[in-house]
Amino acid sequence: MIMRETDNGGHGDMDEAAVERLSEETTEKYRRYVNPGIANILNFGGFQVPEARAEGCYIWDASGRKFLDCVGGYGAFSLGHLHPKVVEAVKRQLEKEALKSHFFMSTELADACELLASVLPGDIEYSFLCNSGTEAVEGALKAARKHTGRPAFVGAINGFHGKTFGSLSVSGRDVYKRGFEPLLPETKQVPFGDADALADAVSDRTAAVILEVIQGEGGVNIAPDDYFTKVRRICDANGALLILDEVRTCFGRTGKMFASEHYGVQPDIVTMAKALGGGVVPVGAFSANAAIWDSMFGEDPYLPST
Repeated sequence: MIMRETDNGGHGDMDEAAVERLSEETTEKYRRYVNPGIANILNFGGFQVPEARAEGCYIWDASGRKFLDCVGGYGAFSLGHLHPKVVEAVKRQLEKEALKSHFFMSTELADACELLASVLPGDIEYSFLCNSGTEAVEGALKAARKHTGRPAFVGAINGFHGKTFGSLSVSGRDVYKRGFEPLLPETKQVPFGDADALADAVSDRTAAVILEVIQGEGGVNIAPDDYFTKVRRICDANGALLILDEVRTCFGRTGKMFASEHYGVQPDIVTMAKALGGGVVPVGAFSANAAIWDSMFGEDPYLPST
């Protein structure tokens, strides 16, 4: 079970029969209008429970049953559900303005990127904010190609970076690629943690090596202590960039602000999301140093605007 039922928190006003009817109705709507496969998976796992509310580390259904959330949105709820400080900050902003026009400057965007620069590793100080981790990866791949002028990427077997075309191309999960190929050309995946295999795969055509610091969906795989030091050397020796995907591991989830800090390795580009939104709004970002940013934005500042 990914969520453990604890007790009745008194946060719902529907009786069990009404909740069961709601569950059946919602399941049928999933089958007809959302995703039949997801409906079947939730039904098989016993998770066809309509959520009513959430707070902290708990979720309640419509009858008031209380569940301990042992998933945490795979990192999105590192601060829990509805953290009061995050909710208050979002409310304050919504009272002033929701979406920006993009014809004027955003003080909030400038402040957010400045704050990110204060915690990002090494000389990384520029950030592009988006809505998700897969968008952040897409931006990172574009930046690597633009900066190096090279076409190829190397990732890891069982690595996961998203399901859009670029992020899917560099992922090492074949089950998600079936039916969508051909994807980006000149992408390779090698065993995670095997520096020798990586060295054989990287060449003078490689724009970047992209890796999760800890493989999440691939099985919570942790690399040997010296692996990322070797990865950094391999990239430097071949003129390739190192992209570290910290979408699931950023902002304290491993005890450090970024998981790469455990290895003492400096990435060229870092991607982040999930915890970045405080569990309240979806936010992603990719960040890099001044040289890479100038390659990306210098010729045409609107080229990567979305």
